[in-house]
Amino acid sequence: MESASPAAEILFEQTPAVDVPADVPLSSAGPGIGTGEVGIAIGAFTLYPSIEVQGGFDSNVYATSAPTVGSPYTLIKPVAVLQSDWLNHSLRIAAGGGFGFYSNASSQNYWNGYVQADGRIDIQENFYITGLVGVRRQTEALGTPNALVASSPTVADSLPLQIGLYQRFNRFFYDARVSATRYRYIDNSIVPTGGLPGASRDRWEYEENVRIGYEIIDGIDVWVAPGLNQRIYDQFINSFGQQRDSNGWYVNVGATFKLTEKTSLEGYIGYTNQTFLADGTSTPAFTFGLTGTWNGYEPLTIRPAFIRSINESAYSNYQNYVSTTLGIDFTYDIHDAWKMVGGTGFNMAQYNPVPGSGVGPRTDYYWRASLGLLYSLRPQLQVGPLYEHTSGWSTNVADGGPSYTREVISIRVVGAR
Repeated sequence: MESASPAAEILFEQTPAVDVPADVPLSSAGPGIGTGEVGIAIGAFTLYPSIEVQGGFDSNVYATSAPTVGSPYTLIKPVAVLQSDWLNHSLRIAAGGGFGFYSNASSQNYWNGYVQADGRIDIQENFYITGLVGVRRQTEALGTPNALVASSPTVADSLPLQIGLYQRFNRFFYDARVSATRYRYIDNSIVPTGGLPGASRDRWEYEENVRIGYEIIDGIDVWVAPGLNQRIYDQFINSFGQQRDSNGWYVNVGATFKLTEKTSLEGYIGYTNQTFLADGTSTPAFTFGLTGTWNGYEPLTIRPAFIRSINESAYSNYQNYVSTTLGIDFTYDIHDAWKMVGGTGFNMAQYNPVPGSGVGPRTDYYWRASLGLLYSLRPQLQVGPLYEHTSGWSTNVADGGPSYTREVISIRVVGAR
């Protein structure tokens, strides 16, 4: 993934053409935890396996304006989460995959996957060490931000590592973290003109940050979070004669609301700046974020994902881009066994030209909306239809910007144990 904002990217990359392995936050729970309906006890652990099978028709597999190619497709998504049940400390191991098949466009067939372990070592009450390590494989689907137009999509492998220290005393707290992520790109076809080959995109990204906060009242924290990052490419000079290493800094001010067991929101506003070491040029941006779950009305659950960040570019003429994502999805319990699911999201990618490249600024836009129904045959098994619409447009289509619409109709079967 091209940025440290996975939630934003998932909104626009998890189409039938790709199954992005999502981050598994340290604070999240495995599927079905707390429901009493699923989970297999294994000693001091509980295993939560699930699988989703999706079959349908994609009207525009290659995400092009014309001519378009439609194809039936099948998507299989197994997931397993092993969660510890210890009184102290915690450990979770999560693994999942996505296997997509297109009968009329076999070049778009793909498989993705991830294995990730995260946990906590308790030192004292409200004082602990956190850690995370994983391996991920992600296909850069056509028709998504920063995806090169190629006959077969590029694959991005990543290795995230993170360690942190958290302590709360009275109402004050801090959460310090350092992380490193290794990115490696595999070109499965000839890279189009203007695109960076995989070897010129391989890099390490490092980040150091600390969150310092205060609990105003029970369930409401306010905090400030300064941080640094370093983006170091394997090729000091890439295939286009460019040096893309950069350093960045940011400061965010935010709040966390834990109102009920089902309602928890976190939002922030901030400022960031990324500076290239070769020529000293900088990309500044105001940033913001809003994530979490709202369940103020019992049948309705809403999950926002508002994120703005500076991401690396896959193009030789653009040094980076500012990504702005405004997304929301929902689950609504209609009656008894019937449930409505859906969401919508808008993404704007503002590309910044490489000095001296001769190209002007470019902005790509993506809009996605989905609506579906799920019927519970039993608590562990659901089935229902799903409709998805995606469209993309750009201020500079001639230079590789998107111009397409895409409709997907499918039937999903979701099972959990």
